[in-house]
Amino acid sequence: MELRSPISLDEYRARYARSSSHDLWALLQVDPERLTPGARQALAEEAARRGLDRNVAPAPDPTRAPIAQYIYPKAPLGQRFAAYAIDSIIGMGPVITAGIFDFLFHITHSPLNRTINMVATVTWALYYGATKDARGTGQSIGKKLLGLMVIGTETNEPCTIGQSTGRAFVRFLFGAIPVIGQLIEPITVVATDDGRRIGDRAASTQVIRASDYEENRRP
Repeated sequence: MELRSPISLDEYRARYARSSSHDLWALLQVDPERLTPGARQALAEEAARRGLDRNVAPAPDPTRAPIAQYIYPKAPLGQRFAAYAIDSIIGMGPVITAGIFDFLFHITHSPLNRTINMVATVTWALYYGATKDARGTGQSIGKKLLGLMVIGTETNEPCTIGQSTGRAFVRFLFGAIPVIGQLIEPITVVATDDGRRIGDRAASTQVIRASDYEENRRP
């Protein structure tokens, strides 16, 4: 059985900072002994920052519709980038390999064969890049090997085809920007508390450790 690593104080702070005042007030009603020391400290800090009183329920916000948010602890950066490297090799590997073999051995002599070969390999790269995170339980091949998965933050379900395509499309748009465009998404992964890049926010997804996933979790 795989043991989950304890949630750090910073992770609790990030989680409570994104929680609604009503959710925080509900936690204040829980016996403190049922919370971990880190959870108690982060909850007290956030409640004090918002001026919440345990004995007075906060007034509802009529302008804000309740939206479920299933946010998990940030996935390890090393595992994320390793999974990305594996998926890049799987997606672009056939394209690069076909080009090298054609250059070295002239396997495809005719322009027609060369075109067919290139179209087939590029199609595979685009297909895999767009759908990889919707494979199985929200796991591309690279993420599955590294123990990661992608979930919907509004559904707590594994990533769908639509969400996977949305994540890939945003990455493609930024990638089209010379030099700096390739850095925007990785920087947001490193800089944000939950590790969600812009593509994740657009598609309402998050990359998490598969061991952290709770199928029946409620926000």
